Amino acid sequence: MNHTDLFPYAGRSFVVNYGENLVFRNTYTDDGTTVTAEFLEGPKAGTRMTMPFKWIVLEGGNYLLSWQEEDKSTVVHCDNFEERTTRSFYTTMSGGFYVLSGTISE
Repeated sequence: MNHTDLFPYAGRSFVVNYGENLVFRNTYTDDGTTVTAEFLEGPKAGTRMTMPFKWIVLEGGNYLLSWQEEDKSTVVHCDNFEERTTRSFYTTMSGGFYVLSGTISE
């Protein structure tokens, strides 16, 4: 990624649904430097956090996105916004590791 490039989905918001009571909205700022995650369902419902994120373009319309949450948990998404698919690798500070797949909608 060239650092002068703007994240193609900057200024947009997407609902990410991994099922099993894990649904949240990711909203990317207009300048494409931060994402706000708002948990809509599940144990963290109502929680909002904003953090800087990094991204690169992969083949086939996939985007690799990564960030560190406020509690220092780490998240890596492989999202295809056109095909509405998402895969995620999530590591919690307590050592839990989750591999998730789900859907994206606007």
